[in-house]
Amino acid sequence: MAPPAWVILGAVPRVSEQQDADLSLDLAAPPRVSALTVPPRVSPVQADPTSGACPWVVTADPASGLLLLCAPPPPPAPTPPLPPAYRNWRLVLNITDIERRPPAYFVCDVASATAFRLPQPGRDPRGLGSEINALNLGVVAAPGAGGGALRYMVVEFRYMFADKHATLLCFSSDTGEWVWKPVHNPLGHWIWGRDGVVAHDGKLWWVDLAGGLIFCDPFADAPVLDIVPLPESDCHLPGASCAHCAGRPAAYRRFVQVSAGKFRCVEWSSRSDDEAPMTVSMWTLNDPESKEWVLKYYKVSFQEIWADDSYKAAGRTEKNPTFALVHRMNPEVLYFFLEEHLFGVDLRAKRVVECGVYEMVVPPSGKPPNCFSVRALELPIALSPGSYSDVGSGPNGEEDVISFPGGIAESADRV
Repeated sequence: MAPPAWVILGAVPRVSEQQDADLSLDLAAPPRVSALTVPPRVSPVQADPTSGACPWVVTADPASGLLLLCAPPPPPAPTPPLPPAYRNWRLVLNITDIERRPPAYFVCDVASATAFRLPQPGRDPRGLGSEINALNLGVVAAPGAGGGALRYMVVEFRYMFADKHATLLCFSSDTGEWVWKPVHNPLGHWIWGRDGVVAHDGKLWWVDLAGGLIFCDPFADAPVLDIVPLPESDCHLPGASCAHCAGRPAAYRRFVQVSAGKFRCVEWSSRSDDEAPMTVSMWTLNDPESKEWVLKYYKVSFQEIWADDSYKAAGRTEKNPTFALVHRMNPEVLYFFLEEHLFGVDLRAKRVVECGVYEMVVPPSGKPPNCFSVRALELPIALSPGSYSDVGSGPNGEEDVISFPGGIAESADRV
């Protein structure tokens, strides 16, 4: 079977038991979840759901196959206890300082199966901390890069509250060094939510799900930050002391992703434990210059989806699911987690189009998976034989991926 055009990548990779193993990507066609495997020299720590210490894919450039991976440092070696000490016939407590080591960051190139470790940046000229903040870090391939090892830029957006100046901490694969680029801070008195970084159209877009998108061309000698507000939400908290606090409830029920070359903002009404059927709305950003979001679907109710024969054929219970992501090629199809399954819903037809057991590596912090547990990743490269496996049958020979008549069509964008 030919490899899929895109995959749903689990954010937590496996760590191989073999020291000399290579970086690899085990592909599975959606709705199954593909898994990245890294060698111990990249991450010496296996995923641990109890402590939350695990390697994870911070973000990706979905169109180029570049992944930005954060690997926790190995645990400190145990030290033998010091013998008891006395002073003036009193026991003196021995206090041992534990060395705190920062995590390591790697740029993983799926095409070449390589991982490059980023060096630690030097001292920030504005006095901010030298440690990298993963939640503000993005990676983007250079325009026109292709074939062989990709050229790229890794960028962290750094700012201080209410300061009109900000900084882009930039690592270029061309120079192998970090540089600081001063920029104007468009936030004003807004407290940025740090809900992810998206690579799109040769630019980086920092996401605050309560407020908007900040974007720029990081390859420019003098980058200029601009902001695109998100659509108004029904989930704002009335009577909050500040705009940031008022918008946080919306941030917990929203997600922003690129699908079919455009930004999509998805908002859902309910948590998985709510009794009322979940409703889902979606907006499309047709033109970032106009900053206008067009409402594509408004409050599509799961009551209608539950009533469809396709949902009954999928064998799912009538419970509110957890939003996962938007189909990378077809924005009319949204994916949801429910128990151990991941299923796709066509919002226009209000029906399930596919359903399967996702079999993820341990979710971050051991919690049920959500939209931050997976990444939509294109596969623009020719895959070697054996790198893709047909996942139509489960371990016991039973069918664990259900495709429905009509399936998922490559859809023209209707707005």
